[in-house]
Amino acid sequence: MLASCPSHGYYRGDACPVCNEKGRFLMSDKELDNLGRLLAGLLRHFPDKLNLHMDGRGWVDIGELLDALHIGRSGFHWLREEHLVAMVETDPKGRYQIDGGMIRATYGHTVDVTLDDLPIADVDVLYYPVTEEELEFVLESGLHPSDRKKVHLSGTIEKAIEAGKVRTENPVILKIDAKSAIKDGLKIYKAGKDVYVADSIDKKYISKLEE
Repeated sequence: MLASCPSHGYYRGDACPVCNEKGRFLMSDKELDNLGRLLAGLLRHFPDKLNLHMDGRGWVDIGELLDALHIGRSGFHWLREEHLVAMVETDPKGRYQIDGGMIRATYGHTVDVTLDDLPIADVDVLYYPVTEEELEFVLESGLHPSDRKKVHLSGTIEKAIEAGKVRTENPVILKIDAKSAIKDGLKIYKAGKDVYVADSIDKKYISKLEE
């Protein structure tokens, strides 16, 4: 459940995690999941499906988005800006931004966007999962975008394993020398709570994480 506590703001769950009081109801878990899936699609992959205007950095006007959802998706006639703000502020992965009446996804795009206004990463090491079959190729060729427009890196080994298990049962984890890459001028951006993006990663910064 998504709700609003008058003292501590928006939260997900049955009660406010700070005061344990039940707040004002905003969305059920099912509604939150459905909206999240729809927004991910519209803001990352197919804004034209609802005739949304997306600028070069992936921003969409919230009013335009709400109007499009009210007209194009009858199940969201109740949706208001507060619901979007609450969803974004409580998103555990930090996948979205809202600023000045605009909303965007911060990573995962298959449409062309420029994300150079995201915060520059301040990390020494990042991680990336591959399959056994991909390992040798990546070590020889580096990392380059495939189905998405950016290379997506994880901030922890655990998150890299989690991401890798979407594709293979036993992912091989690569270690990225982000500190050296950034020092050499590579732009790596912090796009989510544990997600970082770059245009590509040269092979000289990549090694297999030893178990």
